[in-house]
Amino acid sequence: MLIATHDGSFHADETLACAILTYLYENSNIIRSRDLDVLEKADIIIDVSGKNDHKHFDHHSNDFKDCRSNGIRFATAGIMWYKFGLEFLKKLNNSLNLMIDDEQVFQNAFYKIDREIMYMVDLNDNGQLNDYLNEQIEITTANEQKIVDTLNEFYQYDPSIPYIVATQNLSNVSAEEQNKAFLATVKLLKQILIGACQHALLSENGIKKVLACYNGGKLLVMHEHLPWSNAVFANFELFKDCILAVYPDRKRGFRIQSLPFSKAERFKNKCKAPLAWRGLDDDQLDKATGLNGTIFVHRAGFTGGAKDFDIAMEMAKMWLEQGEYA
Repeated sequence: MLIATHDGSFHADETLACAILTYLYENSNIIRSRDLDVLEKADIIIDVSGKNDHKHFDHHSNDFKDCRSNGIRFATAGIMWYKFGLEFLKKLNNSLNLMIDDEQVFQNAFYKIDREIMYMVDLNDNGQLNDYLNEQIEITTANEQKIVDTLNEFYQYDPSIPYIVATQNLSNVSAEEQNKAFLATVKLLKQILIGACQHALLSENGIKKVLACYNGGKLLVMHEHLPWSNAVFANFELFKDCILAVYPDRKRGFRIQSLPFSKAERFKNKCKAPLAWRGLDDDQLDKATGLNGTIFVHRAGFTGGAKDFDIAMEMAKMWLEQGEYA
């Protein structure tokens, strides 16, 4: 496949779009130009040409009005993700032998990537970020506006994809050198997107398993290592009564961990371990708990562990009774 986009300065939306396309079409090449005759030699033309049809995809054209249901307008990254995203995920699933066959998992992963990557790329490229935030946040006083303005200024230097891509543009160099920088950035973004999509697929498949484990009580108990925190944040209301998660530790035994207090306050815990346990391990912790086979409790009190499942469950029940609730 021959892909065409504009030359000159490059941006997150067309570089990420090229990352999507070059993964799907491994023998593809990219040409960069604003010469219409050169562009028309390509199989797909993105972010340039002023046209929109089966071959041309230019969100800058006057007649392009497409946007998501939440009001976020599409830039080239989002356009290509909506057109090819599911195909990208399914190819990755097959190439990595992830063995995921649930269509809902693919759909959830598709929207996760759109929400966590494409939203910000498209908002930045369309210059819509501040307007979109102003629509979401009701500002009623000058002080509130000052807070929003300060945060907007602070996040301009957040190392997100739009910022990273902007820093890869070179000043006062030849077109050939700029093209090399562009292709290197596409390669970088392709690797980032592959990793993000693998994470999204495994995470969404794991979330499905977490939801099957939870019975609505104070404990979320799992017998395999699953992305339970992702499940909690994605379904926070469902876990409103849940206080602690019990799950296998990656190294040994079982881990106990408090759920976060809220989606906004992720590092505030619903229930910290009893103060007398914090910072202790092994024999000292056994003595403090009256159990045999504990491993540790973090000094901040948000997590701890035991050598086997039964001891972890006993520890969790005591934690619920004696812990420090937010």
